[in-house]
Amino acid sequence: MLVAIALALPVAGRAQTTHVAASRRIVLAPARLDFALRELARQGGITVVATDPRLRDVRTRALTTGAPPARALAHLLRGTGYRAIAIDSVSFRIVGSPRRPSISRPPPAIPPPAGRTGDIIVTASKQGTELARYPGSVSVIGRGVALPNGSIDLSSVAGQTPILQTTALGPGRNKLFIRGIADSSFNGATESTASLYLDEVQIAFAGPDPGLKLYDIGEVEIAEGPQGALHGSGAIGGIIRLTSNPVSLTRDGGRIEWGGALTGGGAPSNDMAAVANKVLLPDTLGIRLVGYHAVDGGYIDNLRTKARNINRVVTSGLRGTLTWKVGDGWRAELGGGTQSIVSRDAQYVLSEDVLASRSAIAQPSWSDMRFGRLLLSKSWASGLQFVSATGIVGGSSFERFDASPVVPHETYQLNGDKTLFSHESRVSRRLAGGGSWVVGVNLVSDQSVMGRSLTIRQGVRPVIGVTNVTRSGAVFGEATHPVTGRLSLTLGGRVTAARVDGEPSITPRSKNFVRGRSTTRVDPTFGFAWALGGDWTAFGRYQSGFRTGGLAVAAGVGRVANFESDSIQMVEAGLRHVRRGATGLSASVSLSHARWKAIQADLLNRAGQPVTSNIGDARVDALEGWVEWVPQRDWHLTGAVFVTDNEATGSTALLSRANNRRLPETPSVSARLGLVRDLALGRDTILSTRGEVAFVGPSVLGVGDMFDVRQGGYGVANLGLTARRGGYALALTFDNLLDERGNRFAYGNPFLLGRRNVSTPLRPRTVGVRLSADF
Repeated sequence: MLVAIALALPVAGRAQTTHVAASRRIVLAPARLDFALRELARQGGITVVATDPRLRDVRTRALTTGAPPARALAHLLRGTGYRAIAIDSVSFRIVGSPRRPSISRPPPAIPPPAGRTGDIIVTASKQGTELARYPGSVSVIGRGVALPNGSIDLSSVAGQTPILQTTALGPGRNKLFIRGIADSSFNGATESTASLYLDEVQIAFAGPDPGLKLYDIGEVEIAEGPQGALHGSGAIGGIIRLTSNPVSLTRDGGRIEWGGALTGGGAPSNDMAAVANKVLLPDTLGIRLVGYHAVDGGYIDNLRTKARNINRVVTSGLRGTLTWKVGDGWRAELGGGTQSIVSRDAQYVLSEDVLASRSAIAQPSWSDMRFGRLLLSKSWASGLQFVSATGIVGGSSFERFDASPVVPHETYQLNGDKTLFSHESRVSRRLAGGGSWVVGVNLVSDQSVMGRSLTIRQGVRPVIGVTNVTRSGAVFGEATHPVTGRLSLTLGGRVTAARVDGEPSITPRSKNFVRGRSTTRVDPTFGFAWALGGDWTAFGRYQSGFRTGGLAVAAGVGRVANFESDSIQMVEAGLRHVRRGATGLSASVSLSHARWKAIQADLLNRAGQPVTSNIGDARVDALEGWVEWVPQRDWHLTGAVFVTDNEATGSTALLSRANNRRLPETPSVSARLGLVRDLALGRDTILSTRGEVAFVGPSVLGVGDMFDVRQGGYGVANLGLTARRGGYALALTFDNLLDERGNRFAYGNPFLLGRRNVSTPLRPRTVGVRLSADF
């Protein structure tokens, strides 16, 4: 796991210089030209100076060579319209202008390579704060620790970093938690604890993670801890930002990939994806499209109905982005997409050792999402930047559960609809000497509808549901000021005015019903970063956050009740070191302490019905650390660990056993260790071997006697082998190598919860193959 970083793009009038230690052989994956130049300088031990911001719009091909760095640089620039002028034997200046697109020599459409160096900024700060001056913990999957290949979503990414936890109800139904800030294992009316963004636009507000497939996503950035000052309500655990690969305005290109897998005792899996980048007007207008279809084969049988491999999941999606470089520093992006997920049946079994269920009926589910986004931005040579981001997201969902354990022949159905509108406009600036600031306004409107029904012999009987409408407006600001050459201070805050209105679906309101309520809240933040020397930095921060309240189904039949807003305060301190050259050690360690008040939680009553209430308070203490060691350029070792001690208090927590009065889904310890070895075979072929082991400690399903159920406590080992030549790649993977049968999640059907024997098994040993080609 690597501290979340994003390379600063060159700014007109400001030179970008890269210089690192030499290496014997230069191996470059396809990338943007600015990143490729930095990587070549790092591997070749030369200095490359460039001032043209258009380097970011040029794509390069893969390059593997043992030639001297000067010749490698000339080969890299061939066909780009740029050339290198030697300043001395180890220093070069890039001049020229980007060449118009050529159909005969298109670029690849894959993410830039991992492990690149250069100026480092933290994008979560919204002001381009340099990593050395950022007073907080941020992680990125996609650099250092690469995104897994193939049909993956954020639940898959959680296996790459211990600080991200997830439930396992199924794709499109899972909840995500960051650094142990977990409210409950069940879906309902509460706002998410982790805010999800696609580039600059929020794509989820309440409910589970939509399960967006991460094809053509370059990085997943996780800003840890409450983010109320910059990101508003809901980000009490942190934010997750998916960064799309950008549209190229200079080269046409594309990518196709296919994957297949065989699971022990289960059905085959396969997926296909295609990416296309088309320049419509050279250096001005371009479009990028990605489409995919994935089938995750089932591996659970139903012994009662004799159906096999019932937990099959099919996902299809399409996304696109149109980019227009308007001129005079203005840039516009119009994007959108859709995705559908269809699950044939549930994911749970009644014994970890037997991959089988005995439900009387099939329990399918489906969800879909549709979204659109508009981004306008302008950059000035002074470092001033304006960003305006507007998004709209819609979604629907359906779930069916077998209620026959309670009432014979009865089924229970949940229907959901969501509409989210968000807008943010902000102005930021990076100042000479390392200072920066950002100010902005934010508007959010979210409507969440939950409908319920019971299907019995006499027909369909509606059950009370709820609709919540949340509207909020906020102004925010944050600034980082270098007090000395080593010490920087950060101060910021957000003022939010929000109103929540709720309405029951079919039953008259109770006498205690309050249709709406308004809230005004101030969330401050302050921190420091202190450069200790030798690339070591000490940092500390105080942050706060909150979630709005709302209307929810209450305990009892045909009742609704209001649940209150909750809030969190957190302090953290840490120490980090970032590797600057091609080899060496990077490391980070941090401690955090959080106090969470009036926790909102979606629960189940003893009849299997969803309810929402404020369950009490909690203390959350956490220790996290990661290390990345590159003893030689072709060896890469990573390790990460997350240790937490939390305690829930209140009347609900007192119902649990004393040693289980803790927040759900959060293991007391989890860890990951990975090793990558690259071998050069010939002039342009690279063979990479990968091995990783991960341990997920035991956790509980929830707070209270009903949810005092153990889960977790398992280890997983994976192996991989990838051969790359030019724009082609062939990968062979071995997942869950030891065929571990651990319990990922102790829930699958609300009407079986009282039996306390439900579990969600890991996918058995799976062998996969993947082919990809860039053109």
